[in-house]
Amino acid sequence: MDLSFRNENANYAFGKYDRVHIEGSPWTVGPRNEEGYVMTLDDSRGLSRSFSHDQLSRLGGLGRIHVERNFFLPDEAKRRLRGSTTLISGLDGRPHARVSKKDAFCEGFLELERDRKVNRTDESIKVNLKLIRGMALDYVENLNRFGSNQIDQSVDFTKLPSPRTLRRWLSAKAEFGLPGLIDGMARRGNRTKLMSPEAYGLMMKEVRGYLSLEKPSIKLTHENVLIAFHDRNEERVAEGREPLTAPSYETVRRAIRNLDPFTVEIARNGEAAARKKFRPVINGLELTRLLQRVEMDEWTVDAISIMESAEIYGLLTEEEKKSLGLDGSKTRWTLTAVICCTSRCILAMVLSRNPGGEAAVQALQMVVSNKGLWADATGSLSSWDMHGTPELLVTDGGLAFKSERFRFACADLGIAAEIAINGTPELRGMIERVFGTMATDLAARMPGRTFSNIREKGDADPEKRAAMKLEDVTFAFIRWVVDIYHNTPHRSLDGETPIECWRRLSKKYGVQSPPDMYHSRLVFGQRQKYNLEKTGITVLGVRYQSEALATWMRRKDPHKVDVRWHPKDIGAISVKMGPDWFEIPAVDPSLEGVAAQTWLTAVRHVRAASPASNRVDMVAVREAIKAIASRNAKAMSAASLNLEDWSGDAADRAEARVIAGVEFFERKAPKQTAGKVGRELPDAIDAQSADPAAGPSSRTDATQNAPAPKVASATTSPSLKVEED
Repeated sequence: MDLSFRNENANYAFGKYDRVHIEGSPWTVGPRNEEGYVMTLDDSRGLSRSFSHDQLSRLGGLGRIHVERNFFLPDEAKRRLRGSTTLISGLDGRPHARVSKKDAFCEGFLELERDRKVNRTDESIKVNLKLIRGMALDYVENLNRFGSNQIDQSVDFTKLPSPRTLRRWLSAKAEFGLPGLIDGMARRGNRTKLMSPEAYGLMMKEVRGYLSLEKPSIKLTHENVLIAFHDRNEERVAEGREPLTAPSYETVRRAIRNLDPFTVEIARNGEAAARKKFRPVINGLELTRLLQRVEMDEWTVDAISIMESAEIYGLLTEEEKKSLGLDGSKTRWTLTAVICCTSRCILAMVLSRNPGGEAAVQALQMVVSNKGLWADATGSLSSWDMHGTPELLVTDGGLAFKSERFRFACADLGIAAEIAINGTPELRGMIERVFGTMATDLAARMPGRTFSNIREKGDADPEKRAAMKLEDVTFAFIRWVVDIYHNTPHRSLDGETPIECWRRLSKKYGVQSPPDMYHSRLVFGQRQKYNLEKTGITVLGVRYQSEALATWMRRKDPHKVDVRWHPKDIGAISVKMGPDWFEIPAVDPSLEGVAAQTWLTAVRHVRAASPASNRVDMVAVREAIKAIASRNAKAMSAASLNLEDWSGDAADRAEARVIAGVEFFERKAPKQTAGKVGRELPDAIDAQSADPAAGPSSRTDATQNAPAPKVASATTSPSLKVEED
């Protein structure tokens, strides 16, 4: 049994057509062996170097590897020419609203198509347009994004697309995914003339030549179209008529893409290949690689617990206690879980009282994150380092998985998201089976089990027997998954345990690396607008500044900018300046890797030591952060399984409650006393007067004369008690 947490267990898999960015430098993938990879720098010099699996695993865990999948393939190059390489999470305003509307109509149509209520003919689409719009509204979170009384045309659902437009959206999404719906309205303009019926018929005659067992390329088909137009124009000139305008490569390409995919597959690869590609799978899954297929679902936890925790209770406000269920109420929780269908390993678990899109996104973030710290915090004997980027993610039709943020996050990570047909849980049989095992094995170990029916419940009263604490629930889930489930022989794995299967296939095939921190912040981070001033940007009381940000402020004057920040790391934020996003570090480098909740808790306890003062010593805050990390590592890590929701105005409320009116300063260092032995320690009054930014004091005389050591002792104590002897 593995008793240690090692990074080298994660071997990343790169394709030969991928371009890998390692710490900002682009590399092409070369040979791979059991030791690592040989990669060549993607520039004119062609310099090569080797990267061991240990190096890549460590860099991937730090978020310093970004992979452009299939970058050197022709199809991917064509996609870049379309301008569809922008992350959807990076769009805002009307471009984002247009993508949201297109995707909502596509999802609404596909849901009806799966239920066989509509097909892709003009007649069927016209008759069911209003029904499609009704289904599309389930996929839209805000119909009035811009806050005006007049509905913007970008999100006006009263304007229905034509059947041809809807089919074009479906085709673009099927070929390029969600980025295919990003339009080029910034480049709009009538650059070509409308084709006459004669020109269109001549073009389509040559386009049908694409349907051949010879498999001509789109480029060759376009050349045949140009030849046909050249010959026809010679005849028209001889007859004294105007020549026809030959269509562009893009026009021919769109005409080819509008052909029926099943017909194209039959014509180019034969009937057997078409049946294999489009026939539904009914004989089980044939999986060979890790994360080839993962399944995500929700389960109502079969236990009632009194939600209170002595470890972190004193660190939370009353509002936070209520949001986490720590106010003495009894409630049932929902578990959002993810499983790798190849190895049967559990990749993520998120507990939430009201499951939704945020819980699904947090579970997705957990899939691509190394979970070894959580396993270590609960004293697990095995490691929980299974992570990577999945290839296919299968869910049901629940509202959480229909949410815009979840679907867009999957698209930005390059994960193919599939919604199984409603009412057929056997299509997600593996995650359903895990929930059944939890209900019979794990929940039976909890004293407050609610039971599935009255006959099974008998005379037991779960509410009277519910005595588990919050950390007990998370402790039970983590220990059961990491030490029991992952180390139990599985019948479908021929007696191999899930962790043994993961280790074996990881060494053989590897896994796709997780996103770097820059992309994680855009995909999973919180989205808000903040004021850009000469001091930079302030989020939760933390100031961020850089040369690029200062230059942008001088060009644009102080104004609001789009900001993305990650609750797990407030050491840097991403700011949109023009069309691009830039990473801006915190002015205080010690905040790198510090979570937002840890920062707010530390500031709150430092302020509690001197409630009459609005000035907070950053030295004391840093000591408080260290004390939280050392004393409450177990409790805070266990609580990380619970949904941490910063959406809406949660961040604004936190700033108003903890940071409002606070002025941070650096404590003045002790100075050498002239002609004497030792150093002179400045008191609270000297520290304030020495701070040029402090300004005139508004404190009372009693507050000004308060001894400074109390501030240090109350904030630097590792116990973080509210009252101290």
